Amino acid sequence: MHRHLGWMIRVISLLFVMVSAPHASATNGVVGPGNCNYAGLSSVLATVDGSGGGTITFNCGSATITFDGYKQVANAVVIDGGGTITFDGNNASGFFQSFFSATLVLKRLTLQHGVYTGGVRALENIGTLVLDHVKVINNVSTRGPVLSSGNLFVRSSTFSGNSASSGTDGDGGAIENSFGDLDVDSSTFNGNTAAHHGGAIYSGSTMAITNSTFNANTGTNGGGAIYQDGNGNSTIAYATIVGNTASFGAGVYNDGGGNATLTIARSIVSGNTTGNCDGVLQTGGYNLSNGTGCGSVFVGTGDLINQTLNMGALANNGGPTLTMLPQAGNPAIDHIPHASCVQHYDQRGYARTPATLPASSNCDSGAVEVNGANDRIFYYDFD
Repeated sequence: MHRHLGWMIRVISLLFVMVSAPHASATNGVVGPGNCNYAGLSSVLATVDGSGGGTITFNCGSATITFDGYKQVANAVVIDGGGTITFDGNNASGFFQSFFSATLVLKRLTLQHGVYTGGVRALENIGTLVLDHVKVINNVSTRGPVLSSGNLFVRSSTFSGNSASSGTDGDGGAIENSFGDLDVDSSTFNGNTAAHHGGAIYSGSTMAITNSTFNANTGTNGGGAIYQDGNGNSTIAYATIVGNTASFGAGVYNDGGGNATLTIARSIVSGNTTGNCDGVLQTGGYNLSNGTGCGSVFVGTGDLINQTLNMGALANNGGPTLTMLPQAGNPAIDHIPHASCVQHYDQRGYARTPATLPASSNCDSGAVEVNGANDRIFYYDFD
């Protein structure tokens, strides 16, 4: 019943490794009360990471912890802010660098105002990094503020107002995936800017994006929302990619170098300045575009171009992230035959194909199921 099954299997396997690794002295830690500051976090992190790993939680109520330098993580560490903790770089510091040996899980946190310092981006991953219900807001680095050359898993998270500032290598206004795997699920990217390529995401390796929204991102050169490069087979499915800007490929761009493939399926790609699709792209069917720019790509089953795709503004339509609802009369609504819906839930965690609907009912292209039922007990996995 879980539409996050693939994501869950991968993350659960990581957590299994974390808890089963032979660290006899591994321990958990609590920040606060009385030490709800950078020194307190640093002390608890040193103890937990130094013991071989564990989970850090907070007894601070609603609190902002201002960083005075980025922290390095070498082992399996979970930092769970419980939805009440903000890490603030104060426009002077980054946050974390996870080593090759690390599995760092950041959960229910806000990371804001982080910057490039000491050779490390605002958030830098060499090992495995999981961002689960995290808000990454107004961070600035020369390259992607979240820079990954390991494996990066993103779920139900928001990236807004971030920027990669270098005109020569400022790739990925929110995320630069240099190597390894990037897996993005049920997340929103809004108002991010890259001075080079990839207003929201630049990927030089394998990437999978599902049930996610990209709006008002800017790539100064190519790929207003997403720029794909390098090697590997990548996919975008059930995405809403609307109103992004770039000199070319303002929606999605794949340069086709290094044998990289990028397949788009069941998505809305519309209203992107200078073109919705560009480069070497493939279709998985049931995509819609408001112009003819995707005409050479969207030629599969259920693909439609030159459509009127009226969308609501980015708003709180339920669920943990902001989304864009197709408006009445939008042909994306009920566009996919029931047997081809594949995903059981949308970006919000609302059911696309609840058991109460007949098998003849269709589901929507894009990140949001307009008439989806709120069935989030499974979406949140009971946590």
